Amino acid sequence: MTESSSHPVSVDIRVLELLASKLCHDLVSPVGAIRNGLELIEEMQEDEDGGPAVGGFLGEAVKLIDHSSGQADRRLRMFRLAYGLAGRDQKGFGDARAAAVGYVEGGRTRLDWPDRVPHDMTAQRRGVVKLVLNLVMLADEALTHGGLVSVAADGDETSGRIIVTAAGRPGTLNPEAAAALAGTATAEALGPRTIHAYLAGRLAESDGFRIGVATESSERLVFTADW
Repeated sequence: MTESSSHPVSVDIRVLELLASKLCHDLVSPVGAIRNGLELIEEMQEDEDGGPAVGGFLGEAVKLIDHSSGQADRRLRMFRLAYGLAGRDQKGFGDARAAAVGYVEGGRTRLDWPDRVPHDMTAQRRGVVKLVLNLVMLADEALTHGGLVSVAADGDETSGRIIVTAAGRPGTLNPEAAAALAGTATAEALGPRTIHAYLAGRLAESDGFRIGVATESSERLVFTADW
């Protein structure tokens, strides 16, 4: 079991959130413009019968750009809520659920996040929407070969628990990520593969959540967050 604890690296959470918000805001517009341009190309290339006439190399290029720009757009929407200021003040889980669905779309991970879970009253707890999204991303990262990420919850804005389960192979959190999540990793030890775990832990702490991690088996990892 790993619990979030005091950490040696000083991080101004609001500065990080503002930076994330700015990056997402600045990138959403050009990514959206690419997608609009693709739609225009497809409309211009329609044949006289109204069917698509984008073929050959151009057709393959359009498909590739469409796939990549769509993935970029979905990831930016996830990052905006998970890292930026927008996720902290969300009062419902609808946008977050849609963002999470888009985040795993096209990958090897499936998402089981039922409607009305958590109950929207839980969203009155500041930062809980951001918390769930960060746990979903942690679970997805743990499933390097794909699997199922499921979201469950109990309680309300006053007290409760979020449970995010990663089921699949290997379904484990490596020691470096565990240390980053707990806040015991040094700044020098952090890297691209552990920075999300570190930020997830610090964002949770800033809103008074206690994160726990339990490896139930070689194919089942459970993240919990209590308040």
